[in-house]
Amino acid sequence: MKYRVVFEFQSEDSAMSDVYNCRDEQEAQDKFAELQDSLVHAIDPAGCEVTDEPAHYCVINREAGIYGYVRLLAE
Repeated sequence: MKYRVVFEFQSEDSAMSDVYNCRDEQEAQDKFAELQDSLVHAIDPAGCEVTDEPAHYCVINREAGIYGYVRLLAE
């Protein structure tokens, strides 16, 4: 089975996205947790729309025009 972690972040003045191909589920879980933590530090989830599922984390601050998500895919 292949594991992929997809990351995207966008603010008014910057945007970034990346896809990480992982050797196994543990590596994918670790990368997911690392990127989720990065989003929490970049976008304070207080007062934002948050989706927090085992393989999908998304935070949106519509007022500030900022969003980010990380998703773990198993193929």
